[in-house]
Amino acid sequence: MKWILREWKSDHKEAPDEEWTVEWMDMLPNMEFALEVLKLESIHPRADLMSVEDFQTSLKERADDREESMLRGVSIEALLINRNGMELMDGYTRYMVLQRHSQKEVYAYVGSV
Repeated sequence: MKWILREWKSDHKEAPDEEWTVEWMDMLPNMEFALEVLKLESIHPRADLMSVEDFQTSLKERADDREESMLRGVSIEALLINRNGMELMDGYTRYMVLQRHSQKEVYAYVGSV
């Protein structure tokens, strides 16, 4: 979790107006997680994050790079999901690549407060 918090703090410095980062940073230390296999279609990216044009551009670029690695067999980390609403908290690039390839199920750390 320390790596995720470090990443989110960096994201917040770059874009302080993105309220979901602060929300997630406040929530994460209070969550308990379990590794589960989920249907990819049950996971919901955050709509307001997905509507940010710069994020969309960056996400596509990162997904293109990550896709090459994944197709070569490089393993990927589990996604991070908030059980409340099945919101995707971390792993947007991986999620995007998995969607491109019609992956049905994925490993995810599913957290609850």
